[in-house]
Amino acid sequence: MKIHVLVLVIAAGLAIVSLVNGAERGGTTLVTPPWTHCLGLHKVTQFHLDIYSGYREKFNDPEGLFCIKLVSKDRPDNARDDDELTVYGVNSGAGDMIYNKSLTSIGIVGKPGGGPMQFREPQSLTGDKDGNLYVADTGNDRIVHLRYVGDEIVWVGEMHGLADSPLRSPSGVCLSGGSLYVADTGNDRIVVLSESGSFIKSFGLETKGASLFRPYAIAAVTEGDEFLYYGDHFLVVTDSLGKRLWKASPEGKPLGLVRRSEIGSDGRFDHAAIDYYANIYVTDREAGWIHKFDRHLTYITAIGAGRAGERLFDEPRGITIYRRFGQVFVSERAGAQYFWIGTDVLRFSADKLVLDPERKRCSVEASFILTECSTISLVLRDDRGRDRFTVLPEYILPAARFVRRIEVDCPDAAALAKCMLSLVIIAKPTYSSRSYVTIERESHMLSPRVSALPSAGSR
Repeated sequence: MKIHVLVLVIAAGLAIVSLVNGAERGGTTLVTPPWTHCLGLHKVTQFHLDIYSGYREKFNDPEGLFCIKLVSKDRPDNARDDDELTVYGVNSGAGDMIYNKSLTSIGIVGKPGGGPMQFREPQSLTGDKDGNLYVADTGNDRIVHLRYVGDEIVWVGEMHGLADSPLRSPSGVCLSGGSLYVADTGNDRIVVLSESGSFIKSFGLETKGASLFRPYAIAAVTEGDEFLYYGDHFLVVTDSLGKRLWKASPEGKPLGLVRRSEIGSDGRFDHAAIDYYANIYVTDREAGWIHKFDRHLTYITAIGAGRAGERLFDEPRGITIYRRFGQVFVSERAGAQYFWIGTDVLRFSADKLVLDPERKRCSVEASFILTECSTISLVLRDDRGRDRFTVLPEYILPAARFVRRIEVDCPDAAALAKCMLSLVIIAKPTYSSRSYVTIERESHMLSPRVSALPSAGSR
């Protein structure tokens, strides 16, 4: 596989994250792609932008990102090009956009102002595979419609909402199911527009005494979207100066609310993205993390610490995910990074190993957090490092916390009863980096208890 160099100007330089001893907090939940995929180029800094722009562009408050596989660049007869993406980003402080034209060149469009091809503090953007782009031009109170034509971006028009209820400082925009969902920040509401700009509806959100206040970023998965495992359609919105994350139905019914204070430490929610399994990723520039939630808004992990505790992100801001292959792009204070979705096993422990030689059965308690839908195996390993018995072979589990007692038939129960054993979990993600990442965690040594177990079937 290969990707466009600069894939938004996104790439190069950091040391590869360990795939065996991942960081304590989601260290292999996002992983550096292999060298053969990106030639080591997965992090972009001002140095790279200077080279590719001829020293005419600077990172100046980069914000939202959007990636897509364009129909115009698709080569159906070449299976090796199906993951080549075009990635766009708004450079908010400069009032322009940066995007990758090809393997070796980038495009820069826009300048500060309020006319065609001009922007004032744009915050986010979205689009489709036909080359349509929609930019939340926050300082100009509008959504700008652009189109990618022949490696260039051209002006199509602008959207302001209803004449008697215009947009005010819209910060977030997401194209989903043929509709544009806009975080209309100054009006404390979500506005839904057609792709041509016609007003469809608007709504606020209210639950348990909380109401939508200055919504900032929005992401959505709705009917008609591609590459979704679940038929669970919803929106996520950050608001209240980054202190809250909402989940709502596409019709505007509140489905959940998480406060930033509930997950500890200082910080704020910024931009959001949703993956193939409807997991939700939210950047946090103040804390330097990317927070990951499942589709029910249950917190999974924070991503951002390396093996020695070093920070992997410098004020992470925009985030976009190509759901088909699990490719992730993150903008930072002065650059951007490129990742694949991996997996991690956190807080793994085992206890109460019981062996029943008479009925040839065994049971054990296992507890862990799985950070991405993965195929897992549980194996008993002796104190000489030999794998002696597979308790659970290649079982698919979603991202979640698991605390379970597992009981299975065990023909070798009598022999195992004489051993010191640990329980080992092996996890592989089900897509994206599935052939690249294998995570292994091992419990402390367990002294088996020999006892009669129920004769009922495995559970």
